Amino acid sequence: MFWNILGRRHLTERHSPPPPADFFRGRPEDWPAHLRATIRRHGVTDLVMLGDGRPVHAAAVDVAMANDVRIHVLEHGYIRPDWLTLEPDGMSGHSRMPRDPAVIVERARGLPAVAFTPLWRSSFLVYALYDFAYHLPNVFLGPFLHPHYRTHGPVHPLVEYGGWVLKWIGTPFTRRHRDRVLPRYLDGDRPYFLFPLQLPGDYQIRRHAPFGDLFAIVRATLRSFAADAPPECRLLFKVHPLDNGLSFWARRIARWAREAAISDRIDLVDGGPLDSLIRRARGVVSVNSTVGLTALALNVPLVPLGNSVYDVEGMTHHGTLRSFWSNPTRPDPDLVDAFLRLLVDRIQLRGGFVGTDAIEAGARTATERILETDERLPLSLRRERLQSFRYENELKRLLE
Repeated sequence: MFWNILGRRHLTERHSPPPPADFFRGRPEDWPAHLRATIRRHGVTDLVMLGDGRPVHAAAVDVAMANDVRIHVLEHGYIRPDWLTLEPDGMSGHSRMPRDPAVIVERARGLPAVAFTPLWRSSFLVYALYDFAYHLPNVFLGPFLHPHYRTHGPVHPLVEYGGWVLKWIGTPFTRRHRDRVLPRYLDGDRPYFLFPLQLPGDYQIRRHAPFGDLFAIVRATLRSFAADAPPECRLLFKVHPLDNGLSFWARRIARWAREAAISDRIDLVDGGPLDSLIRRARGVVSVNSTVGLTALALNVPLVPLGNSVYDVEGMTHHGTLRSFWSNPTRPDPDLVDAFLRLLVDRIQLRGGFVGTDAIEAGARTATERILETDERLPLSLRRERLQSFRYENELKRLLE
């Protein structure tokens, strides 16, 4: 649930045994007081956590800020694959990354170009085995070791695995559908917009998106497309590669498209060449997915509907969602290049969560970053956490 909290001195003790873990077995409401006492008792200087959205982590961020403890949030990279994020304070709407184009260009001056070449092979099987190794002990031993703990996920792990089994059974049908639909987008000349779906239970959605509800966002987007997109345009949804099937996207989107009377202009696929679909699209709709950065790097117009680290004027569409369908803003390639160089220099590092080589590289580089005395993103860039969403009111009106 929460890794042992270490002072900086422990990170340098490479050959000594790790300090004993401090298991918290109390109630959720007692967690902040327990953490404050732990910080004071051990003289903790730095706090490292996986993500900042889960309730125990969000509470830990507040405690750390109040006690002058440096916060390091580790997550999958904003750039994929083979990158990790190590960001102070928090991600997305909590990020310290500058949003001012002039500041980005100035701070990126002289930084090297980004090498996007993948370094390690990825395997879904290995990823699944890691997931089993994490969840199954929690399922069977968690109630005894941590009687008050409740999973942060939207469904029980065994229910999620059941969803994967059903999805696997239906793979031949989804593959045939994909092979029938994709040629009209990859080989045809009819204009379309692409909406790569995220995972509804992801805290990037639950904490950094309008309503904290991806289903509501998709439904509102369909209504906006029906009202304002040129009649010759289509809208293609692409299922997230790690979607377990329990969102029932095909059924939901088909129903909402019928309600908006645009069933003949909407498609959904599970799989397919993402970069090729992005390149041919008139524009990409995202909430705060890392796919947004791919679209910007490919010079394709992008509208982010939630708080995203790359939502910078000059890079993303800053008009209304209505105006995006008819006149999407193309990103400034020089600004995108500066942003990517600054992003990598400040908060990205090579590594991964799956595979020995990727894990070792990420751990080594993360340790070096944490031990740095100078801050890559100065404390002066810490700002009020972004709680408002630029498109929330427009989306809300579409749902009324």
